[in-house]
Amino acid sequence: MGWTGPCRAGSEAAGGLPAVAARGDRPAARGGDRTDRGRPAARDRRGRTLQGGAHARCGRHQGRHDRLDPARRRGARASRPRCDQPPGTDSAARGRGPGFAFGVNPFDSKADRVSEADATEWPVVSVIVPAYNAAEFLEGAIDRLLRQTLSNIEIIVVDDGSTDATAAIGARVAGAHASVHFFQQERNGGVALARSRAVAESRGEFLWFVDCDDDWAESALDKLVTAARSTGADVVICGAEYVYPGQRRALAAPALPQPITGAAAFGLLLDGDITGHLWNKLFRRALASEIEFTPARVHSDLAMVAQLLAASDRVAAISDTLYFYVVRGGSIIRSGSRRAESLLLVEQAVTTAAITLDTRIIGSNSYGYFRLRYVLLSGLKDALSGPYDAEERDEIVAELRSRLTWRLVLLAARRRDWKRLALAATAKVSVGLHRRVLRLAAEQGTA
Repeated sequence: MGWTGPCRAGSEAAGGLPAVAARGDRPAARGGDRTDRGRPAARDRRGRTLQGGAHARCGRHQGRHDRLDPARRRGARASRPRCDQPPGTDSAARGRGPGFAFGVNPFDSKADRVSEADATEWPVVSVIVPAYNAAEFLEGAIDRLLRQTLSNIEIIVVDDGSTDATAAIGARVAGAHASVHFFQQERNGGVALARSRAVAESRGEFLWFVDCDDDWAESALDKLVTAARSTGADVVICGAEYVYPGQRRALAAPALPQPITGAAAFGLLLDGDITGHLWNKLFRRALASEIEFTPARVHSDLAMVAQLLAASDRVAAISDTLYFYVVRGGSIIRSGSRRAESLLLVEQAVTTAAITLDTRIIGSNSYGYFRLRYVLLSGLKDALSGPYDAEERDEIVAELRSRLTWRLVLLAARRRDWKRLALAATAKVSVGLHRRVLRLAAEQGTA
């Protein structure tokens, strides 16, 4: 549900994606690996054990991205750490770059300030829990997380300027459990900002983002981490369920018999075969150093998933249903709030991620289908149902309709997406007719 509710701060010839150079395969991470002298083994920027000592750290991963992006290649030398320094010892060498919204570099975190002697005590997973007016749910969520069968975790709670007892509950529970860490934002800034703060404070090998009014299997992290280690994946996707009053709807993980590249996964996201939800995915924490946190108050999940997939090397999926997303009435998506600015920010983030992978993606049918669904149709729905004055509404609708081409309308037909075909065709022809189709879809619960 949206952030207004508790705990949510809410083939080229065939027209598909162009082929993108496959990213290098690497061995699976082995959290306990050590050198024969007893020191923690050298690791790459993704936390995987390397066989070449400290010098193996330098340039290997950056070089892969450099080959994809000439602009990165030009500035790569200045941003790489020296071979005689472990990652994190020189933040100036790492470079903060323009890519960290809110002035926060998520990788400049507690993990960078922990000595090598303490490295073996780092948690396997940092669970990220943003909370806003979540007093009703927060303590129960933390209790359920503490019952995870994977015990070596930390729970990072960030109160996003709540006006209820959320802060008091978070501070009290953190005081009672060493693995729970509580932080408070002075004012409400939205879920993206809360998550950015939490990631900056995290030190786990992996990140898992949850909403505290949802539920999850006790074995969720155990299964996700096992999959990540066995496949060497940077991202692992699981099955989930939407929980509505009186009914449930399955959200299956994509059928991936073998791990795929991040570029391929990004294409599946554009096609709608991978969803833009954070909560049914485990991410390697080092990916956070390669993305921007998009300051959108709604749909920031989609932007972040797109960026993390584009930055990843391998993506795996497991069929287990491990997360249960509870749909409540306070969702931003369902509450008629203004979303135009957030939709623009999300479009910019996804577009930037696509260009980073391959500029040809922008002209692909996959990207066009994404724009149709998440930019144009979502924007029209927001403009026609959100709290805009008549002049502002007319301006937004006119701009979106000017971008809605018949080519994009036909993409829905080719994919047999009949609901979006009806919405797109009516929007192209008549705003009044489009309103009626939107109303009918809402009555049927499919809007």
